[in-house]
Amino acid sequence: MSGGDVMDSEANMSEESPDLENSVMEYSEELADRLISRLKPEDNASILKMIANKAYFSGGLGTIILVFWWLTVDTGNDDLDAGVSTFFSLDFSQVALTVIGLGLLSALLRDFSRELGKLAPALISGALIILCCLYVLEPMALGFFTDELESSDGIWRTARLALLWLGITYCAHLLVDASLLAWLKKFCDSKGWNIEPLNSRDDAQNGLLLDD
Repeated sequence: MSGGDVMDSEANMSEESPDLENSVMEYSEELADRLISRLKPEDNASILKMIANKAYFSGGLGTIILVFWWLTVDTGNDDLDAGVSTFFSLDFSQVALTVIGLGLLSALLRDFSRELGKLAPALISGALIILCCLYVLEPMALGFFTDELESSDGIWRTARLALLWLGITYCAHLLVDASLLAWLKKFCDSKGWNIEPLNSRDDAQNGLLLDD
């Protein structure tokens, strides 16, 4: 490669760099606008309180889920040798932990995909949700259609798995919101953005609707 070709390549890269930076900046600003519209922080200072509250409740709920698993599943009266899962031959305690892990990962991927507009995380999240559904409904199916479990035991196992799944999903939702709010606070501070009070935004939006 000649010296002229190198200089031309560097010139092209320097021309593309501002376009890339502008594209990233536009995407970041659009994301910030979406977060402000959905999460509705009152102003810049309130974001810190929202981050703390969501992280606090996420951590508390996560601890409750683990305690619930320990008391009602791991140390419960279930015969773990009965009703072993068809999928990977997991016993009930292992199935419960698997549902917690898959539910957490699925919810995280789904929420981040929704905000960031990414395709791959949503596809993976959908596959994980199907696996969670199979694990949650399997004990009830075994109770009704096989002799491995009593129907009442199958229903009780499914109910506990469903509670664990719903709880970890909401826990992940709070965790994602706290993470996105932390990013929003950092972005607003770096760009000098001031979030208008919520009442002012509502009044301005009502005024636009009236003008239309």
